[in-house]
Amino acid sequence: MKKLLVISTVLFFATVYQANAQIAAGIYRLSSATFASIGTDPDNKMFGEARVSTGGRVGIEGTFGYNFVQSDEVNFYSGFHLGTEGNRDGFYLGVPLGLLVKPFNPKNFGFTMEASPIFPTERGNFFRAGLGLKYTFR
Repeated sequence: MKKLLVISTVLFFATVYQANAQIAAGIYRLSSATFASIGTDPDNKMFGEARVSTGGRVGIEGTFGYNFVQSDEVNFYSGFHLGTEGNRDGFYLGVPLGLLVKPFNPKNFGFTMEASPIFPTERGNFFRAGLGLKYTFR
């Protein structure tokens, strides 16, 4: 647990340093849990997030993303998650595929759609998907 926390913290602050202090906050309702997040500007080519899962089992997750498609209205990204499932021992790795749609002006607010295979866990591999909201403070 301590290793994950240290790795996630270092990854988060390294990404924030490169993001010129633009921060994004979000909430995701995924099939496995609800996550609250804080991270760097999702409009950068590379971005990071620290996520906390809420509900019956509180866990943490570090997410690194790379925007393959970037426009004013839509970003398509992939990357990896590294997290823990709360009370359970061990870590999981995920590979998200996500879409951030920013339909309003200014482009600070967006809707996210994300799908991710998660492996390995004590329950075995599984697939999670869901929707979210993200706001970037500029």
